[in-house]
Amino acid sequence: MRAEAYRFSGKDAANYEQYLGPILFESSAVAFIPYLTALSASAILETSCGTGRLTRHLRNSFPSTTPLTATDLSSDMMQLAQEKLQGQPVHFLVADVQQLPFPDASFDLVVNQYGLMFIPDKAKAFAEAYRVLKPGGHFVFATWERTTDIPLVKMVIDDHVLPFFEGEDTTRFVQPYSMHDPRALLALLQEAGFTHNRIMLVEFPGSAASALDVVNGFFARHPLGGAVKEKDPAAFNRIAAQIEAALIARFGPGAFGFTLKAWLGIGQK
Repeated sequence: MRAEAYRFSGKDAANYEQYLGPILFESSAVAFIPYLTALSASAILETSCGTGRLTRHLRNSFPSTTPLTATDLSSDMMQLAQEKLQGQPVHFLVADVQQLPFPDASFDLVVNQYGLMFIPDKAKAFAEAYRVLKPGGHFVFATWERTTDIPLVKMVIDDHVLPFFEGEDTTRFVQPYSMHDPRALLALLQEAGFTHNRIMLVEFPGSAASALDVVNGFFARHPLGGAVKEKDPAAFNRIAAQIEAALIARFGPGAFGFTLKAWLGIGQK
């Protein structure tokens, strides 16, 4: 479990789509799609497509004649995306962003939403995006802001999960929020050869149907909760209840909204 705090397969992938999909990734896709449609594209590649939240918006926002290829390393996550987009013109392929199976200059838009944080060789991933782009094409990516600057995430991870593992190496639990330094993001673009680079912090609204949905998405039906249960099964229900109570105290017992923050990077070949 130590190295797999954010590995989603089987039921974890389905829970990811059911709970985190509407809480985090749908609103994020809506927020970022205007930046993508502002760029001309005759062939699009989405890497780390996950369960296809952004993929669906890409397909709906560009002409159906524009080729769209979506890749991910997890076949279980991609299967959910394929089911949602069944019958629509999207080519799905299991692929590693560090070694893309495409010729040079194959696309004029490459997109990655929240996948770069999990890649061991980030420089290689940026270099691969550059390689498969046509001259003049764009690479657009998103990474989350730090946990302490996203109140909803802070309440779950910083306030309840990390203290339970006090004294241990907890970097694996904040891995999705580990690429929040704009200077480092800019350097990755520059080192790969991109020009006209932009790194911007984007705030956008998120929503949840209930505090319990957040508990399920971030903890109870998430590998983070599994890590707690593995260490101390008796602590699992207690921490889940504490998180739910804290969310209700902050946001109320019903549906609620909150602010999300992410870094958006754009580079041109």
